[in-house]
Amino acid sequence: MEYFLITFQSTHQYMKAEKILKDLDYNCTLLHIPSEISADCGLGLKFSSTLDHKKLKKNIMTADINFDGLYYIKKGENEKNIEKVE
Repeated sequence: MEYFLITFQSTHQYMKAEKILKDLDYNCTLLHIPSEISADCGLGLKFSSTLDHKKLKKNIMTADINFDGLYYIKKGENEKNIEKVE
């Protein structure tokens, strides 16, 4: 399983991002962030690994949403790799 995850600085920023991104037709789901990632808000938005993450970041910044990080996560049967993209 592979996906992108955005973490936020606050629950307010998470809620703002979720509304704006869904209005822009992004397919995202709520996810509690993995313990390997430290963020001020314990919630994140999960996106498909096929997503254009550069376009996503541009849309987030245009909407003036504060986020902690954008991660690419790859989970295998016995391993989990987390890479901070932004």
